[in-house]
Amino acid sequence: MKHSITIIGWTDWFWKWLALFLLKNFWNDISIIVTGRDVGKWQKMLDSIEWERKNLQFTTDNIEAVKNADITVFGVPIAYMEQTIIAVAPHLKKWSVAADICSIKWFPSELLQQHSWDGVLVIPTHPMFAPCLQSISGQIFVLTPEESVLADSRYIFLKSFLESAWSQVIESTPDEHDKMMAVVQWLTHFDFFVFAETIKRLWVDIKKSLDFVSPVYKIMLSSVSRYMSQNPRLYGDIQMYNPEILWVHKVFIDVSKDFNQYIESGDQDAFVSTIEGTQEYFWENAQKWQVYTDKIIYMLAMQIEYLNKNIWNELNFTHVSSWKKIQSVVKGFEKEVIYLESWEELILDEWFVEKF
Repeated sequence: MKHSITIIGWTDWFWKWLALFLLKNFWNDISIIVTGRDVGKWQKMLDSIEWERKNLQFTTDNIEAVKNADITVFGVPIAYMEQTIIAVAPHLKKWSVAADICSIKWFPSELLQQHSWDGVLVIPTHPMFAPCLQSISGQIFVLTPEESVLADSRYIFLKSFLESAWSQVIESTPDEHDKMMAVVQWLTHFDFFVFAETIKRLWVDIKKSLDFVSPVYKIMLSSVSRYMSQNPRLYGDIQMYNPEILWVHKVFIDVSKDFNQYIESGDQDAFVSTIEGTQEYFWENAQKWQVYTDKIIYMLAMQIEYLNKNIWNELNFTHVSSWKKIQSVVKGFEKEVIYLESWEELILDEWFVEKF
């Protein structure tokens, strides 16, 4: 007997990733219905799938889609999560499982409990990664179920499956999750967006700046650019819907003003003293993460060295997001451009060099 899974709110590419990930792992055991308003986007997604699609359906009717679903995943944007849960949750199948994958946990968790049947098992979930990944190995899933759910066999199965795929499962409460996300996620976003807007207002030639690049600047710029290439509405929702973030923002702005004052007044002692105090706070972790960034810088350097040693040898390359594969003789390498005998040119940062 196949289990039916419904994904509410087919938007962008995360829901494509989720559906295909589930089908890949449970092909013979599940059928999936996804919902959304954009039929054209759905068709485009189907056209991009190269293998059999009989277990994957689409509808614009949320309520009909959940009536017989064994598992329902709410994946609409944060701004629409409340109204969607209120409208759809009362129609969930009795004894089914309901999960949201929202970046905020306090109100989706409460709403699913409040508007679902008593027999519906609610498992609030936050996958902490982008949908471009081909594997969940090493990726973090935060689960915030009520204590009574922990012993349920369906919850145990989900947790065991994620762990068997080498992901990291963190069990938390909605309150703890949102407080931690205010720093781990929302402060990071805020910092990166301020950094990017500053670069724009200074009219910095980003391409030219890479000629003077240090490894650390490149790592930071790549992180900022990652967010710049995604949907700003999502990040707007993340910033607006967590009340914990306002205090975090205030502290961030106060600290920025402090450092600006040190520099304006030429007070180097205060500048150094503040950093020294922070170094003591960070000391244990700072040592660990310096090694982590050293590893990234080392791997980048070794990859370049490997390419230069293998000019006129045949190598295999895999694209980091599409996983397209190319096998060709390397004719040359210069300024991060790989020149192939097939006349193709690859940007090093976009490709894995296999057997490296």
